[in-house]
Amino acid sequence: MKLSKLFLVLVSISSLNCKSQKQVSRIEIVHPTIEQETTSIWRTINDISFLEKQGYRINLPKDTLIDALIAKSKNGTFGSDDFTTIYTLIETQFFDPNNYAQAIQKVESQVELMNTLVNEIDTQKNQWDWKFNMFDTYKVVFTLYGTGGSYDPDEGIITLLTNQNGKFMNYKQPANTIIHEIAHMGMEYSIVQKYKLSHGLKERLVDTFVYLMFKEELPEYRIQSMGDTKIDTYVKKQEDIAALNAIISEFVNQ
Repeated sequence: MKLSKLFLVLVSISSLNCKSQKQVSRIEIVHPTIEQETTSIWRTINDISFLEKQGYRINLPKDTLIDALIAKSKNGTFGSDDFTTIYTLIETQFFDPNNYAQAIQKVESQVELMNTLVNEIDTQKNQWDWKFNMFDTYKVVFTLYGTGGSYDPDEGIITLLTNQNGKFMNYKQPANTIIHEIAHMGMEYSIVQKYKLSHGLKERLVDTFVYLMFKEELPEYRIQSMGDTKIDTYVKKQEDIAALNAIISEFVNQ
């Protein structure tokens, strides 16, 4: 009887541990705040000339004050002092937490999928000849403003553009953009900055990485028509990811 009871206790503990492990998520959903939205708008206006040059579709509040700040940015007079001005505008005229509800729901529905994909990278990365920088948790921040998606490679923060109807730029399913940004963070220092890759080549390389790794799990994902297409002959199968450092070194020195 004692052995039976001990067995039941061990089984119960094991079961609890399994449940606890299942509850751990690599994706954390951050509910929007006025400060976060102000930051998105400020950064977008600050980089407006670069973003327009790259051909990005830019979403900003429709307001004459925003138009004036864009003009300041292009004239080189926009700066940190304008943050408070934007904050006041968003707080008094634009911010409504209900505007993000549908987008949050869609991301929540794909958390399990994204956890699986992140864990797949985590399992494979030690076999690669380059370091894929990972975070225990990736924070997903929602915004109505900006260019589609952005990332902070030092904090593991992904900013995801949506609209009041819960739609996303480029893809119907948000997992495509979130995994794209995670890939950006993974190779930002060990590949992109190390080899001083251009913006277009960086985007193409990240797209290729995600496509080769997860084309079955993310069937909607596609490679954008930007960057040097010659890289396609160097990185064309999943096995190439393991030798990406050597491949990019050869590519940039050709």
